[in-house]
Amino acid sequence: MSQQQTGGTAELGALAGLRVVDLTDDSGRFATKLLVEMGADVVRVATKGSPGLALTNPTAAALGGVADWWYDGGKRRLRLDLGTDDGRAGYRALVSAADLVIETERPGRLAELGIDHADLLATNPALVQVSITPFGRTGPLAQWLGSDLVAAAMGGMMALTGLADRPLNVWGRQAYNYAGFVAATAGMSAALAARSSGRGAHVDLSIHETVTGSIENLFMQYFFDDLLPLPKVAPRQGALHWLGAYDLAACDGGDGGHVMITPTPTPDLLFEWMIETGSDDAVRWLGADPADVLMDVTEVMDAVRRWIAPRDAREVWWEAQERHVAFGGVLNIAEVCANPQFAHRGFFADIEPTGLVESGVSTNGATVAIPVPADVTMPARFVRWSDTGRAGTVPPRPPTAEDTPLEEILVGWAASSNGAGSRPDDESDDRTRDRRPLDGIRVADFTWVLAGPSATRLLGDLGADVIRVQSEERSTLVNSPDFPYYFVWNRSKRSATLDMKHPDALAAARRLIENSDVLVENFSAGVLDSWGLDWETVHEWNPRLVYVSMSGCGHDGPWRHVISYAPTVHAVCGITHLTNFADRGDVGPGFSLNDHLAGFAAATATVGALYARERTGEGQRIDMAQLEVGTYAIGPAIIRQSAAAEPAREGNREGIADHVPNEVYACSDGFVAVTVTEAAQWLGLSGLLADPRLDDPTLATEQGRRDRRSVIDRVLGEWAAGRTAVEAAETLQAAGVPGGPVQNSHQLFTDDPQHAARGYWQPVDHAVFGERTVDAFAGLWNGQRWFPRHLSPAYLGEHNFDVWTEVGYDFDEVAKGIGTGLFN
Repeated sequence: MSQQQTGGTAELGALAGLRVVDLTDDSGRFATKLLVEMGADVVRVATKGSPGLALTNPTAAALGGVADWWYDGGKRRLRLDLGTDDGRAGYRALVSAADLVIETERPGRLAELGIDHADLLATNPALVQVSITPFGRTGPLAQWLGSDLVAAAMGGMMALTGLADRPLNVWGRQAYNYAGFVAATAGMSAALAARSSGRGAHVDLSIHETVTGSIENLFMQYFFDDLLPLPKVAPRQGALHWLGAYDLAACDGGDGGHVMITPTPTPDLLFEWMIETGSDDAVRWLGADPADVLMDVTEVMDAVRRWIAPRDAREVWWEAQERHVAFGGVLNIAEVCANPQFAHRGFFADIEPTGLVESGVSTNGATVAIPVPADVTMPARFVRWSDTGRAGTVPPRPPTAEDTPLEEILVGWAASSNGAGSRPDDESDDRTRDRRPLDGIRVADFTWVLAGPSATRLLGDLGADVIRVQSEERSTLVNSPDFPYYFVWNRSKRSATLDMKHPDALAAARRLIENSDVLVENFSAGVLDSWGLDWETVHEWNPRLVYVSMSGCGHDGPWRHVISYAPTVHAVCGITHLTNFADRGDVGPGFSLNDHLAGFAAATATVGALYARERTGEGQRIDMAQLEVGTYAIGPAIIRQSAAAEPAREGNREGIADHVPNEVYACSDGFVAVTVTEAAQWLGLSGLLADPRLDDPTLATEQGRRDRRSVIDRVLGEWAAGRTAVEAAETLQAAGVPGGPVQNSHQLFTDDPQHAARGYWQPVDHAVFGERTVDAFAGLWNGQRWFPRHLSPAYLGEHNFDVWTEVGYDFDEVAKGIGTGLFN
């Protein structure tokens, strides 16, 4: 599995010189992990009760230490007790020299201590602070406790994932990963803007809003039930995609297993294969228009299931890919680690923890030291950078075993000052209330479907001028402005058309690219090269351009031409295998999770590259493999595999730290999610339940609760059954226990008091769709709720005259280009 040996490194990353204070719990550690990976100097402030204070060896303890290795490698550690005057003084000194704070403290606590963002601006007016909380700092649920399970339940993920009577969370803390990507992107964007303006920012980021706003079809179906032949409230239906054209099918031949099946992208290729191998079912659809195939999709998928059932899963998967049919075999984690594409691209790294020890606490409270005997394997990066070593990513490192003195940090940070404390520019401009960090950045958006458009939507929300470039020929179904899917994922953008088959198209594309800061594309590997828009060419045109490619498996390697969509990626990257109940193998995520993860990752990398450009003066290429993003999102599973503790299908069991309870329980009208992560929460829960079966002092420990998991689940199940989901959640929260109802789209829109109080839902009037509702950016920026500057384009080329005249054409030339088919 070894592909890249790493130890100490002097390499610079994209964020070299960025000084970050990490005051997070488990809900925010992923955000600062991303910043470390891109080269930021992150100081993790270890306060009383913080996770990750002790280094743990996953070879010796497969659970518990995994989180430290995954989230905290490469960070420096500083111990401060914020409950003391000295601790707060140390924190003020640290933050006065910092560029960015990422924190997850209870809303109001930092203000009570006099060390919140507003308290610190006098000494550091350029300071950026991102506050990640379960529900936001304001609103009726601001003080509610959260967990990844509760976030997935209340935010909408579990409305779609699982079976009708068994809600299921996606493995690997994906709600927290969502929030981490958005927090890192927002924090870097604000820090980049502060370098020129001298003005910092506060971002009140709600995990609840982040999750609700990034679930593919959930609100498309709800808000457009008048136009779509789909249920208004999207159901849980296992692995079956909302289009009906992707699902897991069981194979009984060979070693068995499951394959993600689909007739896309070219149904005839599948039907010809089926007919060749003796299936008469496919004859009726051979030669049919793909749109007609979708009309019969239920019958088509049943025919494919019957045909595939006697076959071997691995053999049919590979033959499908050779025939350009987008099947995907469901791989376990051992198979994921042996992926030849990952080996070719150096995706995994073996970390040498030489000289480190595992710190633990024995039963009598004494600290013990355990040697770390083996390398730890994990994903090395979330994207590949062309300028690695100078302005990309840095190799992963182990978590530290030592504290760094405050004085040492301050001396180093003073020497690398980016201008923190400089005087802000004039704030009298009328646009100040809607000033956004990426104002002035232009993005040439050559994306389609979901992964790319979701990335550029986030960049547009942050202020970038996103130009969605399309041609009429390619803009069908979900890529057409008159389809609700397009409406949902293409706000904050302008539309320009360009037919790349036209003889003058390359010259027009060059003008746009020469006047842009970023190009983003998510076509199959080689498509943009065939248009003459390869990285080497456009880099010559515009050396400052950041060029982001979001292909399925990357632009090199033996799998570079593998056809993949999000459900296929889920199967092959390991997510589907892990997101299952112990007695099932055919569930997996109920929506295109990896498209959202890839979109977030692309936005994060884009802003990181823009930040690096301020130092180097040059852009670079970001080569994203969406398959790698999927496996990166379950990185702790790779660490567990390297520790000879392969993770398995375990339902809602928490696979990183194994908190108990961490489960969903049936109520009289739905389901409630419950998590306990610390002793105080257990005391609250056991006191609330008051059940003699829980009168066991060993249950005060995590291990004790693991040993009695079935008893705890039984007691909680009996307690929840007689209550409504909302009643159960409110009672749990009042006892200091993270709990929340599993909410569907209707409940999120009509019944969720937090979304309503924070103005998350925004009524709009669209030129095509009329009065509709859109969601907002997942947080408040300096206390303000942003409204979209642009709704989704009403028609292709709506902004042609504006866009093409801005890059050098005159009005008549644009009109002529429309007439000749250039701008079509």
